[in-house]
Amino acid sequence: MRFLTLLLVFTYFISCKSDKETSIIANPSVVQDHAFLFSDKEVDSISKVIIDYENTSTNQICVYVIDSIPNNQNALFYATKIGQTLGVGQAEKNNGLLLLISKMDRQVAFATGYGTEKILTDAVCYDLIENILIPYFKEDNYFEGVLRALDSIKIKWH
Repeated sequence: MRFLTLLLVFTYFISCKSDKETSIIANPSVVQDHAFLFSDKEVDSISKVIIDYENTSTNQICVYVIDSIPNNQNALFYATKIGQTLGVGQAEKNNGLLLLISKMDRQVAFATGYGTEKILTDAVCYDLIENILIPYFKEDNYFEGVLRALDSIKIKWH
């Protein structure tokens, strides 16, 4: 039981950052799907989009999926805490973005680094959630919603 607890704690501290030399399948940490929302193929596809974008822009993105937000915390607060804990973004650029999807709570939030929020403002993130993610999520098409949101993010945050 103690080993399982340590393993779970360790899992939370694994970075969303990816090594550019590591294959997507060997290091799918840019997508952490703890609620099994996506198939393995979908995780690989989303990971490839994120890693390709990071390789051309240096901006770092993590998609983090959970069943529910603990202790009824605010989704944005919790997303920010996860992003900081995982170290999403380069320290000197503060260019990280974490997309939190809470399946059972039906909540979504974007946590941005200080460098990121200059381009991906609260209004832009709200627009992405309301006009891209939620319509797809209502149709249970989480994969397509995330891909469309990533496409919009890449256009806005180049």
